[in-house]
Amino acid sequence: MRSPLKIGLKTGLLALLLGLAGPAAADVESGWQAFLDGDYVTALEELEPAAEAGDATAQYYLGVLYDHGEGVIRNYLTATAWYEKAAAQGHRDAQFNLGMIYYNGAGGTGDPGAVAQDQGAAARWLGPAADQAHPMASYLMCLLVDEGKTVERDLERALALCRTAADSGIAGAQYNTGLLLAERSNEIATWREAYTWFLLAKRANYPGAQQNLEAVSRYLNEAEIGAARDAAAAWTPSTPAN
Repeated sequence: MRSPLKIGLKTGLLALLLGLAGPAAADVESGWQAFLDGDYVTALEELEPAAEAGDATAQYYLGVLYDHGEGVIRNYLTATAWYEKAAAQGHRDAQFNLGMIYYNGAGGTGDPGAVAQDQGAAARWLGPAADQAHPMASYLMCLLVDEGKTVERDLERALALCRTAADSGIAGAQYNTGLLLAERSNEIATWREAYTWFLLAKRANYPGAQQNLEAVSRYLNEAEIGAARDAAAAWTPSTPAN
């Protein structure tokens, strides 16, 4: 499978506030709103006590602040520490952001707050996020599972993960779903589905989609290509891509 284009991560700066329980809920919500308003002093004053008290959402938000260097000096090590606390409590977006930092690595040479690339660690956190149907986590786990370098190679699992991400509208996942289908079967129905995913990837201008459309079309007749085009035209994303 081809490697994905480098993905620009937009962590949850505009994420919806989750439903919170406990006495810290109001502080967490007001702290995040202060951050969105650019009042970083208030944001930290509100979020830090709640995070220290164990509130997963506050811990996630502090991770975002340090991840982006908003109101604090950017420090990926500190960000991962807060993300990990939230992720260990099952916070899906914290699991994903933590996995992404490890997937690509973060910070430059000589940066004391840098985090080295570690795709084994990435898989440990992207996997739980994917289990909670995080689309981009599902896509990256598809790639890791298909490569089989840091987790056991399992083509059926890779296909299921990529389909989940493709259904949400991630073009790279649509392309890789097409690849997995086209390379694993000689069945017409499978090639037809692969053609549909390549069409959707081409619609998003994903590199290589057109060439793979041409390759798969050799195994399909006009009626089958027409059915694949109809399926692509009728397709709508199942969930928003995160």
